[in-house]
Amino acid sequence: MLKIIVLLCGVFLSFTLATQSHKVAVIGLWPLPSLLAFWSDAKLVYIPKTSYNVMQNSINEKYFPQYKEARIGNNENLEELLAMDVDIYICGFANLKICGGLKNAGVKVIELSTNIENHNSKKTLEHWLVELQPYFSIYEKNQKLLHSITQIEEFIEKKTKNLKKPKVLIIHRFEKDNISTGYFSDYLIGFSGGENPLGYRDLKSIGVEEIYNLNPDVIYISNFTPLSPQEFMKKKEYKSLEAVRQNRVYKLPLATYRPFAPSLELGPVLLFLAKHNHPEVFKDLDMRKIFKDYFYEFYEIALEEKELDLILNPNVKTGIHY
Repeated sequence: MLKIIVLLCGVFLSFTLATQSHKVAVIGLWPLPSLLAFWSDAKLVYIPKTSYNVMQNSINEKYFPQYKEARIGNNENLEELLAMDVDIYICGFANLKICGGLKNAGVKVIELSTNIENHNSKKTLEHWLVELQPYFSIYEKNQKLLHSITQIEEFIEKKTKNLKKPKVLIIHRFEKDNISTGYFSDYLIGFSGGENPLGYRDLKSIGVEEIYNLNPDVIYISNFTPLSPQEFMKKKEYKSLEAVRQNRVYKLPLATYRPFAPSLELGPVLLFLAKHNHPEVFKDLDMRKIFKDYFYEFYEIALEEKELDLILNPNVKTGIHY
């Protein structure tokens, strides 16, 4: 009888926590503010500066202007964080000092990793969503979203299984002709029907010579740099690359957050990549319709045409992350 009472109390406590609206401070985990805004009823009290920048220059601005009420910063001070009126602090495992200090202070801390199974985007996103479940009413939405991503993975795999895979490079950052890649590239390339000639890397910096050795068939540019495909293709040092000669350099779309990192729109992003990796196979995919249907299904938001334009042609300011 005692066990049953304890179990019921635990269930009631979890339900109570999940149905309360929590004031949240996000430390270091750049994608989390946008995720919380579109996926929960969290009140954002503190967010990283680079998260604010994305929200200010994307569709977040229209649909969740509450982010403007949050304090912003990149160099968190433990005393200042503890002085805020916050219910839950969310921080990354990499923020050891801050996370440890918060836990030692006895406040509620959710620690999240950005690297699950070699930066597997879906597994990392799943880890975040599952860890947030006890505090927000998102369980059913999580199941539906993750199932949708799995279905898209399987759809792409089936359509491309016996095809030659194009060599793909995703540019994470571009600074003074130094290109960084790695992290989530391997998952995004592999699950969209491409070949990653570099293999999995935590972080990799490459120069012009190595890019020519790779000679990718397709290049994608992330939203962690303001660099556009047109600017890249005009650079004389890259004009002989196969991807440039074939005009196959693309900017990643940006809906709620930069999709090089895990985002709620992982499914549509995989379809975007698959469409450009195998244009003949996926020629019937209409990315405007896919994003529009997706937003209505998962967020109950009816996107306007100008908002679809912004998703597929992101504001260059989202590439400025400091």
